[in-house]
Order: sequence, then structure tokens, then C-alpha cells
Amino acid sequence: MLNKKILLLVMLLCTIANVYSAIIATYTPQSSLVFKLGPDIQTPTTPAGKFGSDKLVAHIGTLSISFEPADYFRRPFLDTSGFSRPYYFRGIFNTWGGGVQNTEFYIYAYTSQSSTPFALWLEDGSEALAGYSESVLSPSPFVVDFFFVSHHDAQYYQVGASYQLVSGTLGSFQVTRLVIGENNGPRTTADVSVTHPAGLPQDEPIPIIGESPEVVVPPSIPYGDDTATPPSGNYLLSIMNVTDFSIGDAFAGNNPIQIAMCQLTLQNVPANKRKVYINFYSSSYVNGFRLHLVESPGMYVIPYSLYFLGDEVVSGQDILWKNLNNGLNEQAIQVGGIQGAIAQLAPSGSYKDIIYVQVRPVN
Repeated sequence: MLNKKILLLVMLLCTIANVYSAIIATYTPQSSLVFKLGPDIQTPTTPAGKFGSDKLVAHIGTLSISFEPADYFRRPFLDTSGFSRPYYFRGIFNTWGGGVQNTEFYIYAYTSQSSTPFALWLEDGSEALAGYSESVLSPSPFVVDFFFVSHHDAQYYQVGASYQLVSGTLGSFQVTRLVIGENNGPRTTADVSVTHPAGLPQDEPIPIIGESPEVVVPPSIPYGDDTATPPSGNYLLSIMNVTDFSIGDAFAGNNPIQIAMCQLTLQNVPANKRKVYINFYSSSYVNGFRLHLVESPGMYVIPYSLYFLGDEVVSGQDILWKNLNNGLNEQAIQVGGIQGAIAQLAPSGSYKDIIYVQVRPVN
């Protein structure tokens, strides 16, 4: 009798072991990000040609979830934190006048069960990866590739250039799934533990890039062959937010007023080279800066002072701009110092000056 009881217990344990199966999920971020034309994007899950030739695309990472039929794996979701839009990347953009521009990108996904890539709105806090059906998914594994995808036409981006994220944040995520009780019972959600190559805790949020659960700013992303050496040492200068001003606001004795923003984007610049010489000069006048009548440039001029980094600018003289960072650096350009007596004698009309700005790295 005792033997029969032991045998029954052993058989029961074996039965339980056979029906139990853990769902295994792994997230693998790309070790380096590279922009490519849409048709050139290809992964083991995403076939070539899923993105059009008008899109610039970078593969961010891959989530893979393995399961058994007895797991009844349904409706996987991403629960996210730390994401914000819009995502703007800064770099050479050959339209809108050319030069350095900020252009918008989106985060997309392509899964082992989707026919086309689709946009993700991760800032919403929760995002379905396979729709809202309660059907059991198959086959295993369920795989998701994540991508950056350009809003604008890829033809305007410069091969060999790099693009820096200057707006938007990339956070972390956890995975959940739908669980339905016996006999079509109550609906609940269950967490899916996700492993990470860096050995991050499986029960904590996983970063979509990098190895830290904190919000991360990615490095500059090159556009070109991912087997090539990424471009280095780029200094991208632009003058933004140029505004008109009232001459009276810039009289001597008043605080200088901002008339533009100088933006300098560094891409892959070593720490010991993150400083530049910048100079400002006018082609119309050798010494100093002067406003002149738009309609009659030689009729009357109004001298003024230009300020950068809080100091008055000497026309054509180098200014050391240091303590720069890779990515976007900004400083205001200001004017002031106009003598009221000179301005009050000036003929009425619009006045302007054309200022040239040059930047060169400090060797």
C-alpha cells in the first residue's frame, strides 16, 4: 500500500512538470546605430524592401519572445516610461536652403507577424505589439524589430554625415501579456521577464538603447555603410532665430538684446578637441559693425556693438569658445551700444547689416 502512494505522488509531479513552460524574452539593442536607405534595411525578422526608398532608417534593437502552445501567449504590450516626442535629429539636410537642419523621425516596429512596419507612440505609456485580438499567438518566437524612420524624404540627407538626436527622449520598457481565466474567465495581465545582454535585472524596465535603465541620448548616428568607420570630428555651424529689433531697444545703457542664436553641433569629436575659434565680421566695414539703410546703403550708418559669450566682439578677431559637448551647443548673439544721438539723426527706414561667422577647431 505504501508503494502505491509513493508511485502516485511521483506520477503527479511528472505531470505538473510536463505542462509547465516559462516564457522566455530577450531584448538585444544594436551595439551601434547606422542610418540606411529604407530598402537596404534587413534583419533576420525584417525582410529587405519593407521600408521605401524615401525613408532613412536605423535599426534600434530586437525583442524576441519564445513560448509553448500551453502558455496561451496573447496580446503582448510594451509598458513604457521615459519616452517623449517629437524626435528631432540634427545634421546636414539638403533642402530648405541646405545646411544643418533639425528634422523629425519616428520610432517604428516590424514583427514576425506583421506585413508592414507600423509607428509606435511609446510616450503614451502602453503600446500593443500585435494588435488587440485575444487570439493565441503562433508560431513561436514572436519577434519585434525597432527602428528610427525619417518623416522627410531620404534624398535630402547627406551620405557620410552624422545626425544627432536634439529633441525627444528614449526611455525603457517592460513587456506584459493578456491572461484569460479558465472557462473564458476574467482578463488580467502578467509581466514577461526580459533578459538583456548586459545582465540587467529581468524584473526592471529595459532600456531601448544602451545598458542603463535611465533615459539615454544616443551618440551621433552616421548615414552610410555600417562596416565603414563612422565620420569623426564634425563641427556643424548654423545661425538660427534671426529676429528684427527696434533700434531704440539697443541704445547704450540698456542691456544687450538677443537677435540670433548660434548653434554648433559637434559629432564624434574627442574630448580634447571640443573647443573652437569663432569670429564675426562685416564685409561692408573693416572696423566695427554698422547698420545702414536698406534702400540707400551709403546714405547713413549707425554704429553698434555685437556681443557673444557675454563679451563685446571685435570684428574679425577670434573668440575662444570652449567646454563644448558632442551634440548641440548654443549661445546667444546680441547687439547693443547704439548712441541715441546718432540714431535720432538717422533718416527713417529699415536698417540692416550682414555679418559673416567663421568657426575653426582649436588644434
